[in-house]
Amino acid sequence: MTTLIAALYDRFFGTTENIVVNARVNRIAGIEANEKIDGRVLKLDGDRAKVCWPRGEKTMENVRNLVLIAE
Repeated sequence: MTTLIAALYDRFFGTTENIVVNARVNRIAGIEANEKIDGRVLKLDGDRAKVCWPRGEKTMENVRNLVLIAE
């Protein structure tokens, strides 16, 4: 239960300042999209990021939906 509360808190109140160009990220699952893993941030534009996923797919994502991968 604590994990669910922590995930919801991060989803709505989390900070996005750690997302930088060339960072490795995962996209969290939501109503509008499925989870994706192991993406690379190509470009930041305000609260949106262009992300390249492993199979070459490039998408524009809301930065709040991205989670950094610890390296």
